[in-house]
Amino acid sequence: MKPYLYMIKIKLLLSLNYRFEFYISLLVQVIFLFTSIFFWKAAYKGVGVVENVNEQQMLTYSVISLILSSIFITKVESTIQGKVRKGNIAVDYIKPTNIFLMYFSEDIGDVVTSIIQKAFPVFVFSFLFINPLPTSAVNLILFLLSSCLSYLILWLISAIIGLFYFRVIDMGPVGIIKDYLVRVLSGSFVPIWFFPKSVQAVLNYLPFIYTYQLPLSIYIGRSTINAAFKGMLVQVLWVLIFYFLFKRLKDKIEQNIFVQGG
Repeated sequence: MKPYLYMIKIKLLLSLNYRFEFYISLLVQVIFLFTSIFFWKAAYKGVGVVENVNEQQMLTYSVISLILSSIFITKVESTIQGKVRKGNIAVDYIKPTNIFLMYFSEDIGDVVTSIIQKAFPVFVFSFLFINPLPTSAVNLILFLLSSCLSYLILWLISAIIGLFYFRVIDMGPVGIIKDYLVRVLSGSFVPIWFFPKSVQAVLNYLPFIYTYQLPLSIYIGRSTINAAFKGMLVQVLWVLIFYFLFKRLKDKIEQNIFVQGG
């Protein structure tokens, strides 16, 4: 456990050295915050409630969605791609650690850094425009638990795609396309409840809405406590499904690893 905790610490310390990058990143987050708030204020102008969500709830939804997008960091896919292409993956395999737990620890280090450098400042700054607090303490606790499950789903999806680089080495813009698809279909940009009913019916059977929309719905109080628990059970199911796929694919690939370069 110590090597993985040490990696989290190292990632945090390294990120604190790049102050210019921190200020630029924070500025970008604030710009996105302005844009999102003004967009939904304009959309709700003259409208009281849409799909059982009022303007205050929708503004809170957009702010917390922006915060989640800044901390849901899954670099495992790009990490595997870079290491396979350069041949450094062989070095990781001879280390006395689980390489995927190490990659996970690196990403958790980036998550902790983003919470400190991005999420917290944006959350505080948002008080100038709205009150982005959760509906209740219970909703906050369920939101945090659901967000952890959301991150595991996103990380496992990225890890599964990353495993294909062992065979293909370069898959072009597949990773970028995957990221945008997840953001659009998860309700990160626009909640899925604004989509046509037929589209909602399909997306309910996919894992995407359980990465962003579920925890956000819990936070603003649109999901009841009972619905929140049911949704979190589905999240656990998706985590188990993706972990099973990841484990099977990883075991199969590791039987015959081809290292390019080195």
